[in-house]
Amino acid sequence: MLDGHPEMTPSRDVRAGFDHPDLPLIVVSAVALVSGGPLTILRQAVDAARASSDASFLFLVHDAGSWEESGNVRFLSFPHARRSYLRRLRTEYRRFPKLSRRWRPDVWLSLHDVTPPVTARRQAVYCHNPLPYWKPTLRDLRLHPFEVVRSFLYGFVFRTNARRNDHVIGQLPWYAEFMGRYMRVPRERLVVVAPRAGGPPPVVEKAPARGAEPLACLYASLPRVFKNFEEALELCDQPGVRLTVTVSGDENRYARWVRSRARGDVVFAGQLSHEDALAAMARSDVVLFPSRLETFGLPVQEAIDLGRTLVLPVRPWTVAVAGEYPRAHFYRSVEEGRAILAALREGREPPGERPRVPQSDLPRLEGFEELYAFLLR
Repeated sequence: MLDGHPEMTPSRDVRAGFDHPDLPLIVVSAVALVSGGPLTILRQAVDAARASSDASFLFLVHDAGSWEESGNVRFLSFPHARRSYLRRLRTEYRRFPKLSRRWRPDVWLSLHDVTPPVTARRQAVYCHNPLPYWKPTLRDLRLHPFEVVRSFLYGFVFRTNARRNDHVIGQLPWYAEFMGRYMRVPRERLVVVAPRAGGPPPVVEKAPARGAEPLACLYASLPRVFKNFEEALELCDQPGVRLTVTVSGDENRYARWVRSRARGDVVFAGQLSHEDALAAMARSDVVLFPSRLETFGLPVQEAIDLGRTLVLPVRPWTVAVAGEYPRAHFYRSVEEGRAILAALREGREPPGERPRVPQSDLPRLEGFEELYAFLLR
């Protein structure tokens, strides 16, 4: 295990630490990915690296001790990068360029939107931060001011050095195209790599709840102001519908505000592990995902893999992921969403028109396995 602490200098000949030092070296920068969907993406990137025999992989992470190394996969700790955003930028723009000049990697892949000025044969950035797409409201500013201010600062950070990238990677075509315009990168450099849900096999479907048994709805997400828990509450505030949310209601100002608005049958389950969230999803009749801001919305894909019924607003990410899933029902207003849930509760065919799924000619790769091969061409 290598250590990236400023007082500990990683070996200049980093390739010598691998079983096959003659293989191409891919450095994957992920020092900021420690929880939620971004951590799931990092795990998928690591799993794909372990399955590869075409390259050696060095992952730059928050805590290398949390990961198990293998013959072609090593980890380097950068524990100070998350202590403040200034330290993070110092790591990206000062420390990484120095390390890259020592290591001379064949590929440098950044998994968190920032483009450091590194030395590599090929450089790419994987974009899955939705904040550039956000149009915050005054209520957002009041409930979570730091998030709003950070969303404006990201514009400068994401555009810095952006054209150094040979490829800008989005999880869905709409977001890759948006980031291409936002980062001012030519369209021919855009690539789509959708994450994989990777959950358990689908469970046996049960009939919708009827009679005295409430329709069990779940919204699994984090207490961030753009996750729009208030809309889930409004959708489910009707007889015969029970909503479970994965917040406790006391995590931050926004969570407390959400809890104060709760009416009807609402369960505040608190944050769940990924495994427990999937289990809760499998037990639910309906999975909701009213978030106002996503790049992909991994829970939507996970619900599809579990065979769940989905009730979703019409958004670019929901349509792209679930537009062709027959058990997805889309609403364009809260009133329409409430009518869909009422119909499901009563065993009727839900109202609503299915949106058209947009087509794209951008290159699309299946998972990190194909991405690594693509970057090594």
